Amino acid sequence: MKIASPIHLLLCCFFCLIICTETKAQVPAPGKKPSKGLFIYNATIHDGKGKVWDKGFIQIENGKISSIGERNAANAMPDPSRFDALDAGGKHVYPGFMSLNTSLGLNEIDAVRATNDERETGKENPNVQAISAYNTDSDLTPTIRLNGVLMAQITPGGRGITGLSSVVQLDAWNWEDAVLKKADGMHVIWPSRYSVQGWWAEPGSIERNKEYLKEREELDRTFTEARMYHSSAVKQVNVKLQSFAGLYSGSTKLFIHAEFAADIVSALEFARRQNLTNVVLVTGTQVLDVMELVKERNIPVVLSRIHSLPKKSDDPVYHPVEVPAKLVAAGIQVALDYSGDMEIMGSRNLAFLAGSATRYGLTREQALQLITLNPAMIVGLDKTCGSLETGKDATLFISDGDALDMSTQKLTHAWIQGRPVTLESKQTVLYSKFNKMLEEGR
Repeated sequence: MKIASPIHLLLCCFFCLIICTETKAQVPAPGKKPSKGLFIYNATIHDGKGKVWDKGFIQIENGKISSIGERNAANAMPDPSRFDALDAGGKHVYPGFMSLNTSLGLNEIDAVRATNDERETGKENPNVQAISAYNTDSDLTPTIRLNGVLMAQITPGGRGITGLSSVVQLDAWNWEDAVLKKADGMHVIWPSRYSVQGWWAEPGSIERNKEYLKEREELDRTFTEARMYHSSAVKQVNVKLQSFAGLYSGSTKLFIHAEFAADIVSALEFARRQNLTNVVLVTGTQVLDVMELVKERNIPVVLSRIHSLPKKSDDPVYHPVEVPAKLVAAGIQVALDYSGDMEIMGSRNLAFLAGSATRYGLTREQALQLITLNPAMIVGLDKTCGSLETGKDATLFISDGDALDMSTQKLTHAWIQGRPVTLESKQTVLYSKFNKMLEEGR
């Protein structure tokens, strides 16, 4: 009998340890479709469209909201053989939040390259489908659900034309089950005339982009070729140009990412020249400088990371947080994202971005729309989600307190399309573990 060497024994122990660790850290299994309906009552219900019922009820059947409103004698407790009842007295009910422009499920550990699948090489990747790389078993997903984010727009990163995003719900076995809308948007990182050196804590100088004209010409050429390709009756198969079909049929929107005011003007002029009307602007605070143009073109705006320092040194430190109210007051449709450094783990704070905006001109219900109904409208899913209405998906959650306030938000229940979602993550498991240790006096 051959005896294993010490090195072989060590390797076996190492791999067993990995297997045991991975098994213990599994993402909770998706919720099962309940056998009965659900009747939630005595709750403060925020419908996502500006209406609040102080003692409201929601009735859920077959994954949809079948009834909602103020509770009275006309909507007594339903048949217990068909419905479970949940008394949510003193708690708040909200539509599930939607995180736009995120690499959730594409990146796991920034420092481990093998877990990063956010971008392809090169600058011309219109045919890249982010959804094909989406990982439903990401350990980061439960941490985000725990703060009410139940849907997300999975977006490819990179330069130039980065590819096609898709919208998913965050409780699924695989990407096919998760997808709510495939290829909802094509994303273009608009070339900037300038680049800011340094980092957020120590901004450096602003330098001119020497490749700016070349990069703009490349985009113009690609979009012109795509338009000619789709207007031609006879054409050879071109996978990259075929991916533009949704832009011309109306099923796909063009998301243009541009930060500086001059770049926003150039990007919107480019869209006009290319006869592209289904456009969304992903931008920062300098959108205020061209607000009239954005309003005139009826362009929805996705504001990136308003918990940031201002870009201009003479702006007040709170300037990014006051931008949403100014855009809303101008009649521009606004949504929020958490893109940037550490965006995936930070996406759990999406609700608190909206909450901060209430200090500078927005009501709480207006702020709620920035992360519920408005993003759903922007991605074309407002008929099924984004607000609590009869006939829409029962994608919602219950919080002990105000969900836009980090001092009071605490989810007790959540549902995606009527299925109960486990509110458990690595953090909650570790909290329970070490809390138990303290209770035992260790």
